[in-house]
Amino acid sequence: MKKILPYISIISISAFVGNMLVIGFGFGTYWQTLEPMVFMKQFTLQFPNLLPPTMGILLPALIATISLVFNTKGQKIARKNWTVALVGLVIACTITTVYHLPTNLGFMESRYSAEEALSKLNMWMLLHWVRTAFVFISAIYSVKAFSLTQNN
Repeated sequence: MKKILPYISIISISAFVGNMLVIGFGFGTYWQTLEPMVFMKQFTLQFPNLLPPTMGILLPALIATISLVFNTKGQKIARKNWTVALVGLVIACTITTVYHLPTNLGFMESRYSAEEALSKLNMWMLLHWVRTAFVFISAIYSVKAFSLTQNN
């Protein structure tokens, strides 16, 4: 299992970057073209379909990367890179937990006025790109760590 973990981590983190790009460029830009009240109705239909594949990609990335941080204890540079990859994922998950999930629930409950929904969607997109950047950094460091792990 130790030999397969780096593959799981690098592939799932990279897939997660792709997932984030699809959400941002595909859904996010589409949602921004809609009237706010129509957007919240669309979001209510679409978000439940986005969640399972996102979690299906994210969970293996987290589990494998956490395991690799512990499994590379004697490999200082590799461990540092796996740790940076993990920190990027944790930051992205924290942004999601603190802002995106509560805001998503508000969208699904149509809790916001049109002006509030527009403002929250714009902030949602800004923070989405921030978390995408952190996941991209995680992907870069997972490749670096993968290379170091395979050489040892």
